[in-house]
Amino acid sequence: MPNPTTFSWTDPTLNTDGGPVVAGEITGYQIGVRQGGTAGTYPQTISVSSPTATSAPLSAFSPALVSGSYEAAIRSVGPTDSAWSPEVSFSITGVPQPPSGFTVS
Repeated sequence: MPNPTTFSWTDPTLNTDGGPVVAGEITGYQIGVRQGGTAGTYPQTISVSSPTATSAPLSAFSPALVSGSYEAAIRSVGPTDSAWSPEVSFSITGVPQPPSGFTVS
């Protein structure tokens, strides 16, 4: 997907053992992004501190993501962090700056 603006997900309701997720097991989320490199290794991450969040803006990355192709994944965090989700691909393409020297005579 070119030039997305938002990461979105569905909160997990089950643990890996099949039991329900209970209050306090998830305290937030971590989103990782890589440009090349190895799957599961994310040099850029953001933290989402709400256990009930279902989205986060790409603009939360600082420094901002530059033009290129990326892979991203998410994991729940808490007393025990989950594994990373399957990766999703996206790309960012450059946007031209506005013209300069604009005047009215």
